[in-house]
Amino acid sequence: MNSLERDDQPFAGDVRERGAHWVRPEVVAEIGFTEWTGDGKLRHPRYLGLRTDKPAAHVVRERPEGRKGRAGQRQR
Repeated sequence: MNSLERDDQPFAGDVRERGAHWVRPEVVAEIGFTEWTGDGKLRHPRYLGLRTDKPAAHVVRERPEGRKGRAGQRQR
């Protein structure tokens, strides 16, 4: 990861983690997790491995089909 290192963090808000090592988004890691929190963070994330079958530019947040949102409306 040293070759992908960057000095600045890529997020708009503050990041609480100390000693974070920021890298350019050029590799794809598969992360397992329990659920998304209400503020959009992963609950109980765990590293599952690197993906070589998908370019980083094609990664998007996946959302389950047919689940109801907070107002009882279906999410897409």
